[in-house]
Amino acid sequence: MPARLCRRGVVSAIASCVLADRAGAAAGAPTPVMVIPSIHKRLASNPHYSYKDLYALVAAFQPNLVGVEIRQEDLARPDAYLHHNYPAEMITLAQYYNSRVFGFDWLGGALQGRAIPDDWWTKQSPIKQLERSCDSSPANLPPRMAQLNARLGALSREQDKIAGTASAASLADGTYDRVTAAYYQVAAELLRGTQCEALSQWWAARDQEISANIVRHVRQNPGRRIAVVTGCDHHGPVVAALSRLSPAVVLVPVQRY
Repeated sequence: MPARLCRRGVVSAIASCVLADRAGAAAGAPTPVMVIPSIHKRLASNPHYSYKDLYALVAAFQPNLVGVEIRQEDLARPDAYLHHNYPAEMITLAQYYNSRVFGFDWLGGALQGRAIPDDWWTKQSPIKQLERSCDSSPANLPPRMAQLNARLGALSREQDKIAGTASAASLADGTYDRVTAAYYQVAAELLRGTQCEALSQWWAARDQEISANIVRHVRQNPGRRIAVVTGCDHHGPVVAALSRLSPAVVLVPVQRY
């Protein structure tokens, strides 16, 4: 990851950096925010969007702050803990921009303010347990449910197709967001009234909490350049939430970089 240094001496450099960071806020300028969707492990295999591409994109934006999909309370925890619970690119960004990073992930009220147990994902998480029990579809679905299930499968394949070959810019152009919104809408309808309905409620709640956390940090840092790196499924809800802050916040298109 290319270094971005802001030093020319000691006292003068500190003063210059602080003044540069605060100039926009002092002048009442809008807050520029770039929301960058990540494809997590697929960054290792996508020929058009790699870990290196993501890190270069963030660096080129020259952010004053970087938001990552890690809970704020987990940012200072050991590397082994972070790698057990979070995507590799989020950890790398958090460590590289450690003096100007914030975390915005949310994993439910049960974990609020405490460490994630070692066996959370395999045994303790009620959502993961529900996902495993709801993973397979019954053989004989009613016609309407079968239609919804087929539609859900088609949307999932479309997501995979886009994420497997997209560049950062094309992933952020709204196409993937629309497919993903349709996926979760169909999933909510398919699961409504079943024992698995809590899954769609959880997915919606996580999007809302992640977006609210990001909005709070953006509001607390007016005029500063903020890069937000989030999983691609959350990109649409986050962009929608930040769009509602216009004109105080300006969303910077990923394709500019």
